[in-house]
Amino acid sequence: PRGPRGAGPGSAAPDAPLALCHGDFHLGQLVRHPAPDGPWKLIDVDDVGLGDPAWDLARPAAWYAAGVLPPAEWDRFLGAYQSANGTAGRDPWPRLDAPARALTAQIAALALTKAYAARRPLDGDEEACVDACARIAAVAELP
Repeated sequence: PRGPRGAGPGSAAPDAPLALCHGDFHLGQLVRHPAPDGPWKLIDVDDVGLGDPAWDLARPAAWYAAGVLPPAEWDRFLGAYQSANGTAGRDPWPRLDAPARALTAQIAALALTKAYAARRPLDGDEEACVDACARIAAVAELP
């Protein structure tokens, strides 16, 4: 999250409480130290700031919605996250849907750009994100 509330991607929704957010969160930012059984550590915190935590959850949610993150892993991650922040049992999607859709489009655009630049076809995960964008567009066209 960069900038004040309402200042663009990663900023808080008008009704969202501000919270400390990573700013570039994905599951690769969680590591065990010392490996393999030490406690979980959050790394790469150069973009930490105040914002809407829905944006920190948006990338894993996008991966889940695209089929890249298996449902059991998403459920385990989301359950632990919600347990830690006191929102266990609440449906996260009313606040998470728009940020997850936005990051799905961003991930797909980056995948297409990288594949084009490398003159290679999309890999399976990249293709899943592009397909998810097509599903988002199809739903948006419903009456």
